Amino acid sequence: MKKVFVLMVLMLTLLAAPAMAKEGFFIGASLIPSVDISGDAGNGLNDGSGYGFRLGLGFSKYFSIEGVLERTKLDWTGGGKMDMDGVAVNARLNFPLTTLDSAKVMSFEPYVLAGYGRYEVTSGGQSNDGSGFRLGIGIEQYLFKELSVNVGYTSTSVTFNTNPEMDGTIRVIDIGLIYHFL
Repeated sequence: MKKVFVLMVLMLTLLAAPAMAKEGFFIGASLIPSVDISGDAGNGLNDGSGYGFRLGLGFSKYFSIEGVLERTKLDWTGGGKMDMDGVAVNARLNFPLTTLDSAKVMSFEPYVLAGYGRYEVTSGGQSNDGSGFRLGIGIEQYLFKELSVNVGYTSTSVTFNTNPEMDGTIRVIDIGLIYHFL
């Protein structure tokens, strides 16, 4: 899990470094007020919450690639907690609708995303990994040229490597701030 995260950060840093100011490098943080796991993987779990970070590169006003790190806690129905760490890479398609000023900064942008995520769940000293494809939607509202807020919903179909394998869907709602380097 840590190797994947380090590799992802390194890859995005190398891609973003030479073109940071021109191509739309961004970084953000978010609160996750709701995370839910359904299916076999979610048996006995209640909703949880957590926080996340994102790092990305916008290739145009319509398309960007981002890496996401999420840390959440979920409650077991009978008591106790389960930690879930996730790392994902998403391709994001933006739909700019309005402009903020004469510089043509987009102020209101719905988006859709597709990607791949890896998760590690830990409870009672035991740890299991899982991975799967992600789909999501959201809205980003620019407050200034450099700063925006976003609200997003992501659903990941995941298979955990337990014995027997457990399938489920991880649904995440996030609210965050994003700083765009100009």
